[in-house]
Amino acid sequence: MVIGEHAVVLGGPALVAAIDQRAHVQVDALEGDKVELHSQIAPPLETRLGTPPGSGPYRFLLAALTAVGVDRGVRITTTSEIDPTMGLGSSAAITVAALGALSAFMGRAADDVHDRALVIVRAIQGRGSGADLAASARGGLLRYALRDGALTADMDAMPNPPVIALKYVGYKTPTGEVLARVEEAAEKRPDHYRSTYEAMRLCASAGVAAAQDASWDALAAQMDAYQGLMTALGVSDDALEALVEEARDAGAMAAKISGSGLGDCVMSFGAVPPGWTEVPLAPHGLIIDG
Repeated sequence: MVIGEHAVVLGGPALVAAIDQRAHVQVDALEGDKVELHSQIAPPLETRLGTPPGSGPYRFLLAALTAVGVDRGVRITTTSEIDPTMGLGSSAAITVAALGALSAFMGRAADDVHDRALVIVRAIQGRGSGADLAASARGGLLRYALRDGALTADMDAMPNPPVIALKYVGYKTPTGEVLARVEEAAEKRPDHYRSTYEAMRLCASAGVAAAQDASWDALAAQMDAYQGLMTALGVSDDALEALVEEARDAGAMAAKISGSGLGDCVMSFGAVPPGWTEVPLAPHGLIIDG
């Protein structure tokens, strides 16, 4: 997330970037209604078509099987270049890739993959903007906004930005838990949070407009302002603030949390500080082979 996290859940605009790390899903036919699931992060699972997603590591794949309406046995093998601990949208990438691969397997189009993936993510996680799904489906730098909170969104390609680098703070808090904490705090200070969200919406809107014009200095100014609003929202802690200052001291045009906060990564915009990882953007999202 370049700018707009939290506000996007309430219908504001956001900028989301697809980094050039990929999840791969291969689908092979099996007899009957047998389902085999294989991945790098969990033991293999053998089950049958119609198995509920549950809460295990294969829940997104099982939900994708149902969403596509697969009616024959399959072996699904997933591999990923994305570190699942860093909050870089690995679940979103797997979900989009699975829907694309299973749709192709069934001879169906995958042009609505984002909307179907958002239904899956909200059913499993209870909430989510779908911005990470858009990045996985489309690639590049995108303007993203939900349509009145619905399960569909507007996505527009933006010009390629300056260099982006990330550094993992060393821990993460699930997005759903972060949002729940913010909601609890907002009940105690409603005026503060109402004004903060409105400021975030305006800041993100200005950032999107700057990106559209490739006015990167203007976008950087809005990103730094947005980091201050993330602090006001209560989702930036001392360790994250230290990384923000580290990037700014190294000459970054801007630095901010990338994601819901209380962990995951900090983004350096326009510079690669020592020890940080440059993350080139992926020019394409979902690619279906075979």
